[in-house]
Amino acid sequence: MSEYQHYEFMTIDQPLTKAQLDAVNALSSHIEASSTHALIIYHWGDFKHDPIDVLHKFFDGFLYWANWGSPQLAFRFPRGILPVNLTDGYDLDDFVKFTRYKEYDILDIQFGEMEGPDEWTEYDLGSLIPIRDELMAGDLRSLYIVWLAAQNMMGDEDEDEDDISVPPVPFGFGALTEAQQALAALLRVPEELLVAAARHSSAGKVAASSTDDDIAAWVKLLPPDRGNEYLVRLAQNEPGLSRLFLRELRERSQDKTGATPPTGERVTYATLLAESASVKAQMERERREQEEAARHRHLQDIHDHQDDYWHKVDMAAVRASGASYDEATRLLTELREAAAHFNETQEFQSRFRVWVQSHLRRPAFIKRLQAHKFTLPEM
Repeated sequence: MSEYQHYEFMTIDQPLTKAQLDAVNALSSHIEASSTHALIIYHWGDFKHDPIDVLHKFFDGFLYWANWGSPQLAFRFPRGILPVNLTDGYDLDDFVKFTRYKEYDILDIQFGEMEGPDEWTEYDLGSLIPIRDELMAGDLRSLYIVWLAAQNMMGDEDEDEDDISVPPVPFGFGALTEAQQALAALLRVPEELLVAAARHSSAGKVAASSTDDDIAAWVKLLPPDRGNEYLVRLAQNEPGLSRLFLRELRERSQDKTGATPPTGERVTYATLLAESASVKAQMERERREQEEAARHRHLQDIHDHQDDYWHKVDMAAVRASGASYDEATRLLTELREAAAHFNETQEFQSRFRVWVQSHLRRPAFIKRLQAHKFTLPEM
């Protein structure tokens, strides 16, 4: 396979200005850009700019992947909208950087050593960009997925579990959003590992919900000068201000009541890995059972509509082409399998011997039947 590199950027809070779009278009001769989106694909060569620098200047989301792997996902946030200690307790220094700038904060997720999947798989930023909004709402399930990916990447190392940070399993991990599922696919987190983690997750609230908040009461806790400051910033159309405002109100409310948010269960990766083995075995059993049930339904359909299938065989054989001979052979094979399944092999053989008499002078067709071990009458 030839080299393939995919760089993708998106704006969310506000579109690019004309001057910004001109600057973005000048970044590469391979770029396709609009006021909200930019895509750069290389089959040879590399992007000559630092993608995180481009993200910081112009965009809110960035995705990179190549045919050999090395995925990278990054988001730009209005400064202060995420807590400073966002990644504390996850031990992700080799994979995640959370950098605070003057106007923005950037969360950069990099798995440069991760290999790509065996089969060609495409990823797009549009399916992942909702994670940005989820993080701003306090939903940390995506960060836990990154932790699982990092542990899976490092493998079963001989490291004392006491030295490994174990973050709590977030609430609602058994009902991941589409964006979180897309992140798990990008970072190649095995499905059985996600299921194992979900078994330790409560079905409680996954993030703070404004619908449950008594905002009117909380506003009264805000000092007048602080409220006036928010009004000025609102008039200046500051990005992400509503999120920042709600977070401060919620924190002031918690300080007033002394309430602390509940935390989820902490489960070591070794435990999850051991549990995922049994989950995988169960999933494989269920898959085999589903396949067998589907096969039985198919054979039942053939058995119930034998005349229709024989008619299709006839129509395919008389078309006398390589493709139609293949189709006729496939249909006959299915009829034979259905007959064996319902203990009617003798009836099938009798009908087949009569039917095939008129096709014995089709050598290409006969060769296919012989290859599939059909019993043919003497010519």
